[in-house]
Amino acid sequence: MKNETAHAQLPRLTLSRGAAGTLGGLAAGAVYIVAQVILSALVQGGSAAAPVERIAAMLMGSDAAPPGAGFSFTVLGMAAIIHFALSITFGQLVSSLVWHRRARAGLLVGAMTGIALYGLNFEIIAPLAFPWFEDSVTWVSLVDHALFGMVAAAVCLALRGNAAQDAPQQAAAGGTTTSG
Repeated sequence: MKNETAHAQLPRLTLSRGAAGTLGGLAAGAVYIVAQVILSALVQGGSAAAPVERIAAMLMGSDAAPPGAGFSFTVLGMAAIIHFALSITFGQLVSSLVWHRRARAGLLVGAMTGIALYGLNFEIIAPLAFPWFEDSVTWVSLVDHALFGMVAAAVCLALRGNAAQDAPQQAAAGGTTTSG
């Protein structure tokens, strides 16, 4: 009698495109803000708190967090709410663009989406609505946006499981699929 060992295989987590976009946006937003804080301080020689203060000022007003004002839980909380709400929104966009793509193409599309978001946010919207972002229009922010897009894409691609890849095959076989 042959002794066979059964290998337990953990089920692979498969989420909807919307759920993957939300988680991808949150993960990418966390990576982005950490990169912004570190690189702003190291490369640009500014305050590590400056990116957080600029984000909070979007709703609190430009004088809510003047330079050198010191740490504030209110500013940090407002920045987190704004930043992660935008991250979820942009994660949804990235998810919809990469959901049916292969990994390499998805990562490239994610990076390009991040760069496009940089252009929209920092070159068009910020000069009109948030002039205090002028100091953050740098290559650091451009790279951080590309990183955001790649991280969001990677998370979305990992969490889709085989759902997106199976959808065209099921549709061709006459089955119905849902994604969203």
